[in-house]
Amino acid sequence: MKLSFEIEYYAHGLGGSLYTVRFEGAENTELDKFLSKKEIKESHDFEPLVSRLGDMVEHQGFKEWFFKPEGSIKDALSAFHYDNGPLRLFCLRWSSVLLIAGFGGIKTTRTYQEDSTLKDIADKLQIIDGLIEARQKSGEIVIDSRTGIISGNLNFTSN
Repeated sequence: MKLSFEIEYYAHGLGGSLYTVRFEGAENTELDKFLSKKEIKESHDFEPLVSRLGDMVEHQGFKEWFFKPEGSIKDALSAFHYDNGPLRLFCLRWSSVLLIAGFGGIKTTRTYQEDSTLKDIADKLQIIDGLIEARQKSGEIVIDSRTGIISGNLNFTSN
């Protein structure tokens, strides 16, 4: 799967830095799409989830207990949800001060892999995670361990 995208700054607070993904040619970021999709906004756990996300940026940070690891032990793929509700926001939780938000949806199956939309989101984020990690290791990007701010070339194309 070939991907062209940019990692975009979204918000920063005392809790850390929130980034999101914008795929090449897309008008909106993945997080903006998530926050504006009608089906997602109508979910009973939408408002609490958005409120908690804001609290994490402003004060709490992206603590491990707010997220469910969804990928392999080699990647940062996590699902953010509120009180085990069906709404999922797939993210790359790099640390307690850095979160890269993707897209998500309402989980109606036992596992996200059984839902083609959620699986596609997760697969893309795993590719993105690998590309970010490679750039960090090569020094092309630098992540401030105190603030979560990313500096460097944040435009990517996968093979």
